[in-house]
Amino acid sequence: MENIKLCLMNFVSLFKEDKFSNAIAAITGSAGVFITYLIGDIDMGIRTLIIFMLIDYILGIMCGKANENISSKTAFKGILKKIAIWSLVTVSNMIDKNIGANGMLRNLVIFFYIGQDGISILENAALLGVPIPEKLKDSLIQLKDGGKKNFSNDKE
Repeated sequence: MENIKLCLMNFVSLFKEDKFSNAIAAITGSAGVFITYLIGDIDMGIRTLIIFMLIDYILGIMCGKANENISSKTAFKGILKKIAIWSLVTVSNMIDKNIGANGMLRNLVIFFYIGQDGISILENAALLGVPIPEKLKDSLIQLKDGGKKNFSNDKE
């Protein structure tokens, strides 16, 4: 919390100096501190989730265009869905901080949504006619399911 106060004090002092580039740097830095406070460290899980979300959104638009049913309403709904996911990442990070779980819940939520977006990427790619490797599909399903494997010898 002290980091946020210090960052805000530095931000205000930069405007007094009337240096536009310093103000932009302060805004960017403050936003970075605030986002890191909300979602936790910008680790590989977060970076992967960001990339998967971007790819999923772009492929969704490409599918809409290819099928000639692209809609701004659907695109906006996709953006709202991504915002909701980031809200859940924030909630899981805050719960982790309160119970001292060292990021376990946060990582579980992040990997779940990486799996969800990964499966959506595969579905969109398949709709565009791209062949999907079976191992990739299995890995994403396992990631979405939280790493659970079925170890029974029963064949259905």
